[in-house]
Amino acid sequence: MNQPPAERTSDTHELGQRARAIATVFWSAFLAAALATMLCFAFIDPEAWRNGEPPGWWGTRLHVYAVGFFFFWLIGLVSAALCWQLSRGAR
Repeated sequence: MNQPPAERTSDTHELGQRARAIATVFWSAFLAAALATMLCFAFIDPEAWRNGEPPGWWGTRLHVYAVGFFFFWLIGLVSAALCWQLSRGAR
């Protein structure tokens, strides 16, 4: 039978303060990367650049989208980590 919400079972886990901060940084960086990828590739079509001199790693359009997304995720991660570090304050 279902347990009442007031009772907690022993298998529930709470995140610690550090784990919560790390998860917040990664999640906000992921959302920033998703938004940046959508905005960037709404105006830039990798298939249109194929006629020029693409780099050697330039494969399919999907490959370029994936590389672009992870690049933006890295930028968002650095930005979120820096923001978190600056907002921590002195201990």
